[in-house]
Amino acid sequence: MKKTISINISGVIFHIEEDGYEKLKGYLTSIQQYFSTYEDSQEIITDIENRIAEKLLNKLKAAEKQANPRQVVTLEDVNELIQSMGTVADFEAIEEEDVIGAAPAGASRPQPVYESVPPLGESRGPGGGNFAGSGPVPPRPTNAPPRKLYRDLRRKIVGGVASGIANYFNIDPVWVRLIFVTLILALPPFSGAVGGGSTEFFGSLSGFTVVLYIAMWIAFPGSTTLEDDKSVKKFYRNPDDKVLGGVASGIGAYFGIDSGVVRLLFVLTIFLFGTGLLAYIVLWIISPEANTLTEKMEMQGEPITLSNIESNIKRSLDINETAEESTLAKILLFPFRLIATIFNGLASALGPLARGIVSIIRVLAGVFLVVVGFGVMIAALGALGTVFGLKGIHFGGGEIPYMIQREISPLMMLSAFITAFLPGLALAILGLMIISQKSLVPTGIALTLLSIWFLGLIGLAATVPPLVSEFGSKSHVEETQTITLPAPIPTLDINDIEDGSIDFHTSIELEGVEGTAWTLTKRLEAKGPTRQIAQRNARTIIYNWTVKDSTLRFDNSYEIKPGARFRDQDVDVMIHIPYERPFRMTEAFARHIRNEFGHQELERMKTSIWKFSRTDGLVSLTHPRELNEDRYQEDFNTNDAIDEVLRNELGDDFFNKGEYTRQFEVTNFSKIDIGGAFAVRVKQGAAFKVVADGREEDMDDLRVRVDNGALHVDFRNEGILQWRNRKRIGITVTMPDVETIHFSGATQSIITGFENIDKLDVTLSGACKSLLDVKTAQLDIDLTGASKATLRGRSNQLDAQLSGACKLDATNMTVGRANVNAVGASNADFGTVEDLTSKTSGASSVNGPTNRANEQ
Repeated sequence: MKKTISINISGVIFHIEEDGYEKLKGYLTSIQQYFSTYEDSQEIITDIENRIAEKLLNKLKAAEKQANPRQVVTLEDVNELIQSMGTVADFEAIEEEDVIGAAPAGASRPQPVYESVPPLGESRGPGGGNFAGSGPVPPRPTNAPPRKLYRDLRRKIVGGVASGIANYFNIDPVWVRLIFVTLILALPPFSGAVGGGSTEFFGSLSGFTVVLYIAMWIAFPGSTTLEDDKSVKKFYRNPDDKVLGGVASGIGAYFGIDSGVVRLLFVLTIFLFGTGLLAYIVLWIISPEANTLTEKMEMQGEPITLSNIESNIKRSLDINETAEESTLAKILLFPFRLIATIFNGLASALGPLARGIVSIIRVLAGVFLVVVGFGVMIAALGALGTVFGLKGIHFGGGEIPYMIQREISPLMMLSAFITAFLPGLALAILGLMIISQKSLVPTGIALTLLSIWFLGLIGLAATVPPLVSEFGSKSHVEETQTITLPAPIPTLDINDIEDGSIDFHTSIELEGVEGTAWTLTKRLEAKGPTRQIAQRNARTIIYNWTVKDSTLRFDNSYEIKPGARFRDQDVDVMIHIPYERPFRMTEAFARHIRNEFGHQELERMKTSIWKFSRTDGLVSLTHPRELNEDRYQEDFNTNDAIDEVLRNELGDDFFNKGEYTRQFEVTNFSKIDIGGAFAVRVKQGAAFKVVADGREEDMDDLRVRVDNGALHVDFRNEGILQWRNRKRIGITVTMPDVETIHFSGATQSIITGFENIDKLDVTLSGACKSLLDVKTAQLDIDLTGASKATLRGRSNQLDAQLSGACKLDATNMTVGRANVNAVGASNADFGTVEDLTSKTSGASSVNGPTNRANEQ
């Protein structure tokens, strides 16, 4: 049995055996005597004591993990300490070898220039300079070899490339890893969502990054001896204040903000397409956990000083047994308390008058959150009742039938309900707490609700992917039937089925063929996990047509066999009619099929007889055709000058007509909003008409609709693979009047025939090109990106906003007064203009009739 003594080194209490105490006391006394005549001797001695305290602490921590743990410093520990740090004799030997500076006058002995003690936890290697920073520093060689780049195998996650780069440039490895992950995983999906040609670029960049990482892994050697730069602030996951992985508390410590705010931001961004959850998982994987005392102090960004070490140790050993709430409970309630604290702080700082304003804002914010929260909860309850059969689901003008509802399993809907309802409940409670400034949710209930919400996420993860896989592949089958004619001149009619179920719209088209027999070809399409199963699902489609007297009646929709699953089935019907065989059509049939007819042709359909000609296609035997093969060119060939401009600016492809056309029954719009790679023709006419031309597969995916008086044209499926495979699509719009036009993407367009317009607003963004031949009192045009607009006609007032690298050509438009604001590298040219005022910045220019404008 040995006697132990309690000692205090650098503010840290140690229990040390008596013989070890005598040895350590003598060692510290010799150091104090040695440095007593140095400048700032007390600071040097304090630094050395700090290092001694750290080494003894590490010794005791290592001993606790052994088979026979101990909490007492032994004589062997003291001997190892002295051996690693050196003795006074070692200091004197270094002083004799390296004379750095002369002693000032009056000094009793030379005063060496010494380097400050390095941060705790950092050890110098041989030749690194001094022991514990308390000795002369040898001069750095001037011919030192250049630094080499190594892979850091001690801090690696995959191959040590990122940590090696970080060590070479003295930065935190987490940020290098984050850059690699972003280049490989994050940029390609983001660019795909944005659209344009950036997806191909970022996809190539992602692949290049992978190849670069592998090449660096092979080319650079690995090392396990690379030392950290302790002056670099490190990012760690905080194990002492964690809910899941300590990422949020680590970010809070790194940026000096409250970890509760970071957690709240992560939770909110989960609802932004899951970006918050993905970012959390990535940071969890690439960032280390702060386990040692030095790592925890680096995480906090604290200098390695005696006071910081002491405070960190006290915090690590402190256990508050009187706490009423757990750390997790405080974290869950933090967002609620934070907002109340902010409002109270603002009220106290701004005074009585401001307190009233802050209170009003607080109540309004609370009411807003309550309304939003209840709205989310009501929507979740409504969706839950819908799927469980309480009512139908209104979708796109139709009612989704039971067979679609049954695809959504009760577990899936219940999980979706939980994940949507509980955030709405949280928002509502948060609003009530802001209004009342009181805590309304007990800790136990909050923890229970959070657990239920996570269970909902797990339920969605288990049920949604299998359902999505059922729609992974698409295929089709074709069936051909012979039509027996009921009369020499049959009448084609449509059977309008309205049974309250979803409108499975059937696409029908007439086509002339050689031969004598009428045939009907059905192209049945469906989806499934494989092409074979998709074809099997396609055969579940039932399409009916009937013959009665002299009428052939075709259903306007199709059915699915009883018991069959909904797999996005669709059917296209092609009616093959022999050349020179006459037939009639009802107006309803003509409006339903994809073949095009003019407005007057539809009105006199009852008295018209039709046939297919080998040279002219579908022709009328009783009236001349309103449309023909060159109708698009005839519609817009107002004069040769416009035709020449169109071909110069938009190219010959603008005039090419697609192999497939479809007319859309939309009316009552005065605005146009089209984005994509369309060739758009807009002209003035007495009736509304929208006709599209292009490939058949692209036309089937085209969506044309009117919303709040605006015509919208886009695609039902906007995935990355779809837009890469699409070809040119032409859109011809006829309308009585136009007020607003918005084109984006790479749309090419011509607007012509509109006269005596009071005001026309035109917006072009992206890489659009447009020719406008109009006569208007006021024209407002906004160009951004690399768009170009060519103007013809007349405008009394023209206001133009140009940004980016846009081009405005108004040399062939007569303008009364023009105001132009151009920024970036934009250019505007005017021909006939009475009053031109411009404001430019950057490399932009505005040119009038004499190449000069009234610049501001």
